[in-house]
Amino acid sequence: MRKAVVLIVAVMSFCQISLAQLSVGVKGGVNFANVYTTEALGNLTPDFKYIDEFHFGVVGELGLTNHFALQSELNLIKKGLQFDEDFNADVFNMNLPLGVTTEARFTYIEVPVLAKLKFGEGPLQAYAIAGPTFGYTVSGRLDNKGKALLEIDLGSVDIDLDQINYERFEVGAQAGLGAVLKLGGTQLFADARYGLGFTELYDIPVFEEKVKNKGISLSAGIMFNL
Repeated sequence: MRKAVVLIVAVMSFCQISLAQLSVGVKGGVNFANVYTTEALGNLTPDFKYIDEFHFGVVGELGLTNHFALQSELNLIKKGLQFDEDFNADVFNMNLPLGVTTEARFTYIEVPVLAKLKFGEGPLQAYAIAGPTFGYTVSGRLDNKGKALLEIDLGSVDIDLDQINYERFEVGAQAGLGAVLKLGGTQLFADARYGLGFTELYDIPVFEEKVKNKGISLSAGIMFNL
């Protein structure tokens, strides 16, 4: 009897999955990235600021019901931070602001695995989305700009991730809100998400403190039902 029940449940689950709606598509947008640090650092480190970078990827959605789906993506995204070192110089009795702005940008291949809960009926639905992310750092770069009345490009330098013991693999999470418009077999969607990395990426020398990625992303895309 127990084996018969298990068999019936397995058959029903298989039928439900086979009837699920599979959609695939592409997405793109902008990511506002920064790092999270502990309060222990206080004023011992520069004031880290957000950088903005475009991201793009492919997306797949498995619609299990009209209001619930599983969504996974393969994204190319850049994360990092910006900080300034400023000082004033007295030139010809004029107080001129001088300084250097450094932007650290790290390119990731990232795979979110997300649960998607949809609200509303009809072609236009709102949705909430959340789940874990898994990433791998491909490369890193420092962009430097000088400031002396006008902004001056000081060039870029590649970062040797292995030399600085940068943790390439990252585990994190995302959560956000969005909307989808269904037009026949096509879905247009847009959402805003907050992402936080759980992986400690890099030890700050002397203070033995570590930093983690965080950021806000805005994206839009299109999916087609298969």
